[in-house]
Amino acid sequence: EFNGTPLTQGKIDEMQASSPGDIVVIHFLRPDQSKEDQRLLDISVLFPGGAIATDAMPWTDSTGKILEDDVWPLPDDAFAHPRSAGTYSRFLGRWVRERKAISLQEALRKTSLIPAQILEKAVPQMKKKGRVQVGADADLVVFDLDTVTDRASYVKPAQTSKGFRHVVVNGTTIIDEGRRQGDARPGQPVRRTV
Repeated sequence: EFNGTPLTQGKIDEMQASSPGDIVVIHFLRPDQSKEDQRLLDISVLFPGGAIATDAMPWTDSTGKILEDDVWPLPDDAFAHPRSAGTYSRFLGRWVRERKAISLQEALRKTSLIPAQILEKAVPQMKKKGRVQVGADADLVVFDLDTVTDRASYVKPAQTSKGFRHVVVNGTTIIDEGRRQGDARPGQPVRRTV
C-alpha cells in the first residue's frame, strides 16, 4: 500500500523506477483472515522472553513526503504503518484482555523491562528505563485494561488509541484524563555512547 492505497505489481514496478524512496506498507501476515497467520503471529508475540516493541516508520503526508517536524496532533491524512500508533494498545487489548493469551504482568514486562534490558549493554541509559524504582526515569503510563484499544488502521493509521488515561514523561504529566496537557516535551533522547 502507498498512503493507504493498495498497489498492483505494475504500480510497484513503476514506483521502484520513478520514486524508489517512497515508503510503502507490505502485508505478509493477515491474522484477521487466516488462522495459520494468527498462529504464526502468536509464536513471535508470545515467545518467552521476547520483547514487544515497534520499529514503526516515518509518518508521511498525503503526497508521501516525510513529516520532518514534531507534529501533534498528527494530521488526519498522516500515513505510516498502524503499528506506529497502536502496537501496545493492540497487544494489551487483544492478547491480554480479549484472548487471555498472556498475563498482564508478563505483557508489561514484554513492553517495558525486556526491551530496556535488550538495549542496556549498548545504551547504558536504558538501565533507567522499563522499571518502576528509585533512580529510574519517571516515564509512566496509566491505562484502563477494560477499554484500551488500538484504533489505527491501514486506511487511517493516525488514530490515537483509547484507554490511556495518564502519561508521565521524565516526571512531567503530558496526558491527564486522556487529554494532552500543554506543549511540554520533557522526553530526553536516548543515545549510545561513543
